Amino acid sequence: MKFSVFPFTAIIGQEHLKKALILNAIDPTIGGVLIKGDKGTGKSTAVRAFAELLPAREVVDGCTFNCNPNETHLLCRECKKTLEQKGRLPTIKRKMSIVELPVSATEDMVVGSLDIKKALREGIKALEPGILARANGNILYIDEVNLLDDHIVNVLLDAAAMGVNIIEREGVSVSHPSKFILVGTMNPEEGDLRPQILDRFRLCVEIKALTDPQERLKIIKYRMEFDENPEKFQKKFRRKQEKLRETILNAKDLVGDVEIPDDLLELIVKISAALGIRTHRADIIMAKAAKAIAAFSQRKKVKEEDVKEAALLALKHRIKQLPFEKEQEISEELIEGLIEEPEDDFKIDEKRRLKKEMKIAEFAGTIQGKSSASTTGTRGKYIKAKEAANPESVAIDATIKKAIRENPKNFKILPEHLMEKVRISKAEALYIIILDSSSSMKLDKKIKFAKTMAWLLLKESYENKNKIGLIAFKGDEAQIIKEPTKDFKSVNEALENLEIGGKTPLTPALMEAAKLASKYKDLAPTIIVISDGRCNIFIKSNLEEDLKILHPKIKGLNLVFVDAEPKGRNIGVLEEIAAKFNAPIFYLDDILI
Repeated sequence: MKFSVFPFTAIIGQEHLKKALILNAIDPTIGGVLIKGDKGTGKSTAVRAFAELLPAREVVDGCTFNCNPNETHLLCRECKKTLEQKGRLPTIKRKMSIVELPVSATEDMVVGSLDIKKALREGIKALEPGILARANGNILYIDEVNLLDDHIVNVLLDAAAMGVNIIEREGVSVSHPSKFILVGTMNPEEGDLRPQILDRFRLCVEIKALTDPQERLKIIKYRMEFDENPEKFQKKFRRKQEKLRETILNAKDLVGDVEIPDDLLELIVKISAALGIRTHRADIIMAKAAKAIAAFSQRKKVKEEDVKEAALLALKHRIKQLPFEKEQEISEELIEGLIEEPEDDFKIDEKRRLKKEMKIAEFAGTIQGKSSASTTGTRGKYIKAKEAANPESVAIDATIKKAIRENPKNFKILPEHLMEKVRISKAEALYIIILDSSSSMKLDKKIKFAKTMAWLLLKESYENKNKIGLIAFKGDEAQIIKEPTKDFKSVNEALENLEIGGKTPLTPALMEAAKLASKYKDLAPTIIVISDGRCNIFIKSNLEEDLKILHPKIKGLNLVFVDAEPKGRNIGVLEEIAAKFNAPIFYLDDILI
């Protein structure tokens, strides 16, 4: 009996799910996909629709294991014998099908078992085929894979990785090809898979019920239309189905010729390293998926956009999680932030750099973004914990767990059990640089330091979403000479064209910075002051009064002071202001070389 299947091209939304399935059809060596989602979100519908979409394939006629006649190195024993005797194999075209594996499956049901009677009677190694035999060349579908016995999952994944199923019983060994597209579906609320097993699923997508009312309405109409007259509904999408099937076939022929440049391979490694991925399998799968994406677009060369899309599909389930933690989100914005860098077609003084032992975080207080995926501190999403002697933010769950693990009989939390929260921050951050341009003294160093700071804050930020604003002294005033921007080139030009001379309105500059920061409260502004502290223009009449006025305006902001004069020879004003606001102070000659 032939059942009517909902057309793949009629599925609304779920683009990542559809693309992951298509990529496996283009390159089956990608190795399958794990689909996470609540019940009723269309997981099974998509998988069955996908199988119906795929073209027929060539198999050896009469072969129990559906051997591919073009893969002679993977032929079963009988097909090899026929090929040796006759020089060719009889072939037929057979439609790909879904082979479902029940949750209650035993190892013998999955891998097959030796036919002992035939072996004793005829003296040959005979195999009673299992599910892996039927799955060869087809789609092996496991619904609720998280409820399957771990041992069975391991057997399946080993077969998927090798492309061969080996059965050893009673001293007899039999093998047959077992290359299939492995598709697992699961509801995360019913429990998760072990990390070792998760990593063996090459791609992973998480689907949710659509929230757009128009899309949900369309789903209702399509489903009712399909249930009322399946054949008519299928006919409505026949042209789209054929077009997609043809595109997949063309991509299958093309994927072997697709090139991936070395710089994009390096980009793949960079993304994995930045996210703390500890398996090389992720890099390989990303490269394969990127090539399949390019082939699907009928291109012979991988682009950066292909790598970004491949990363979304290959990394979600590979981010290391601690118990009781929520899963870290892998989004387009996150991947974009990891790989984008500010343009560097300009030239800065390469000799003027920060000393190696000085870290950018020492100047910018609590950094909102870094070049690595995680930061410590009190801002950002708590993703995992690490050991720390003096944690700034204690990870209570991890601390308790460590205490129980190390002393289960006499539970007691000791200082050595303390764990610190590691957070991930995906928000933009604003850095407002106040530059004292009132005199030529040390100005060259101050400008070069401002350039270096701006460059590093933009280049080294976690998601490269940092913005730089620039305030400088002009005559008797402090003025914003560059509104917050992500473009270093424009900041560089503003510094190059800086007007020199005039007085030193330091406290008015702090007030101007406070006003600017108030417009960008959600960016957690940090104010970096570069000056010699010789202020002679005030908001009121003197420094003491000005600090009282400024205190409520800037007390909640991150402040960092850089004194252009060496410690011991400076006038001490910046040190006084820094102490007033409990802010760190550095000295220019100690920072630059």
